[in-house]
Amino acid sequence: MAMKTNITLLSQSRELFGVKIRQETQNSFLNVSDLQNAYNIARVKFGWSEKRIDHILPQTENRERVYFILKETESINVDFHTFMEACETKGFYKYLKELRVYKTSGRGANKSTSCNPYIWGLIAMELNPQIYAKIVVWFTDRLILNRIEAGEMYKDLTKSVSKFPNSDFGNLAKALNHIVFGRHANSIRNTATEEQLKELHRMESNLAFSIDAGFIKSFPELMEHIRGLWRKKYSANPMVS
Repeated sequence: MAMKTNITLLSQSRELFGVKIRQETQNSFLNVSDLQNAYNIARVKFGWSEKRIDHILPQTENRERVYFILKETESINVDFHTFMEACETKGFYKYLKELRVYKTSGRGANKSTSCNPYIWGLIAMELNPQIYAKIVVWFTDRLILNRIEAGEMYKDLTKSVSKFPNSDFGNLAKALNHIVFGRHANSIRNTATEEQLKELHRMESNLAFSIDAGFIKSFPELMEHIRGLWRKKYSANPMVS
């Protein structure tokens, strides 16, 4: 659910060559103007050639990439040829703004451009191999961090569960896997998507809180609560004993 107030985030982890890349919380748009400024600083430092983002994105191969990004993220429901024709007839940037994946705000010195984070990533990766490497790390570190957070939260959950006599941690882990992944398998969490890791972290956090607050008072009660979560999500046969 989108936040009602659009807040611009300035994160140290999103700093590129000394420029903090702004990101809006409401739509996750990343600032293209900041990216251009970062490139200009790096260009002088490393002797790169001059490049303008507004010249890179409209190139034919990048228009094609933008289409498939929007198609993959379900941001567009037209076919490829219709999209490419609209880019020609309406103008590339005007059409992206119409699709609400690209926008410009402010005037003069305060003018700023931002766009869909996936399109932003495409632009960044086209600028320079060194920036390409940084962006690949940015886009994967969230997944890695979510995996670490889920693992740390599981440690907190087992600490809370250890209060109960005769706790079966193996059965607990299997039950959580069934809810998130629909099945249990060894090392299944190593293949988790970002959304699955978020769901796992959230569930483990809620369960630990419920135990520590005294809402769940025994291991059988915990397992019954988890069965209820599973039934609510899948409305199928029970998966744990």
